Amino acid sequence: MWAARLDSLTGNRARCVLLEIISPPPDLKVELAFGIGSKQRTLWLVEKAVELGVRGLQPVEFRRSSSVSDAARAPVFWGKARRRAAAALTQCGGSRLPTVGAPRSLEDYLLGMTSEQDDLRVALEQQGEYSLPELLASRPPPNGWIHLLVGPEGGVTPAEQTACRDAGFSFAKLGERVLRFETAAIAAVSAVSLLAGPPTPPTRRGRPGERDAEVAS
Repeated sequence: MWAARLDSLTGNRARCVLLEIISPPPDLKVELAFGIGSKQRTLWLVEKAVELGVRGLQPVEFRRSSSVSDAARAPVFWGKARRRAAAALTQCGGSRLPTVGAPRSLEDYLLGMTSEQDDLRVALEQQGEYSLPELLASRPPPNGWIHLLVGPEGGVTPAEQTACRDAGFSFAKLGERVLRFETAAIAAVSAVSLLAGPPTPPTRRGRPGERDAEVAS
């Protein structure tokens, strides 16, 4: 990222002078997987998760999400979601666009995870044996990576809980209130962001001198 001075506009081309490099705020080493839900709530989730700096977003089909009539499953919708993610990145001043995966079944998602155990895998559940802040504080992952899994409204089935535990997930709760899936997801990412320490403000380093650059829209 560069600080720049706009020099000229001609048609669909902008000419600017690059002044100095800017280090962007750090991203969170968080992959957020969440139950498929309504389209509007999913777009809100994607937008806010990008603003908070997650590195990946993965929609997952659970048994209790399969009956959602206004569900976000169509490829055309996920194209819209990726555009919303790009717009959110521009708005918040981030530098890395997170991956936004196509919907997957829970079984496929769990099978696709690597066997590496240096990450922390957390599934949110109202009856979880830990509170999320407690779990994050007591078991910081050596490599910094956290996989957050948020189930659908109505929760996960006992069989799905067993599958998640077998894949290395611990179950944690956010509090006593029952939250919608998008609220729970953003609250969980916010908790990770706060416990990871205060955000580093953008810094400028070096002054390489003026450089010309052209950008075509």
